[in-house]
Amino acid sequence: MTLEDRITRYVKRLFEHAQDTLANQELKEEIHSNLAARIEDYMEQGMDEEQAFQTAIQYVAGMEQIMTDHRRVQRIPYWTAVLQSALIYSLIAWIITIPMRVMIKGATINNLLMVMSVIVGVAYVFYMMKNKNTSADPEDIIVIRTPVFLQWTRRVWWLWVGLVFVLWGTQAALRFGSNIWYSRPIQVEGPYQFTVIAIAFAIPLLSIIVPLIVQRAYRIMGKYEVGDAI
Repeated sequence: MTLEDRITRYVKRLFEHAQDTLANQELKEEIHSNLAARIEDYMEQGMDEEQAFQTAIQYVAGMEQIMTDHRRVQRIPYWTAVLQSALIYSLIAWIITIPMRVMIKGATINNLLMVMSVIVGVAYVFYMMKNKNTSADPEDIIVIRTPVFLQWTRRVWWLWVGLVFVLWGTQAALRFGSNIWYSRPIQVEGPYQFTVIAIAFAIPLLSIIVPLIVQRAYRIMGKYEVGDAI
């Protein structure tokens, strides 16, 4: 087997699970020419063919890992499922906050969640109707880099936790700051005031919808994956 055949076979194996796209073809040609040039350089430096080949392929060894980090996902079913999850979460939050309507602030939050549910619902229906004739197209895919997605999923969760603690701290400072500052006992006068305080501290938790949607988008990725990693 000639050196050219070895390079061709190596690059072909590297892309054996990759989709036959123009971008992959260009990358394939680039790696092939880069490998050939490196091997030639190494041989001019005194290496034999085998040593030059093994040294050169180490340069692109990380490429396999990079490519397995990507997942090909059916675009329309995937985004439809994400929108469906967003609609379900917003409807659940809207239903949960209905009892809060006894207070002005609670009613405002409940109305905002209702508006959010309507917007997401309209977007969901519009997306389904727009793509009803192409949802089964196997070529209509998106490529998602899973480590980056997972990293952002974790960041969103940490940001949410930080946001909740900041909002809770703000509420505590506004409502009990003077008591804490002057070392006075915190008093809650009756069930109405307790309900007002409980609602004020519960409202920030509703923002959990955002990290839940991102988490859901990450988890269902495998369900709509097409073939192997590229």
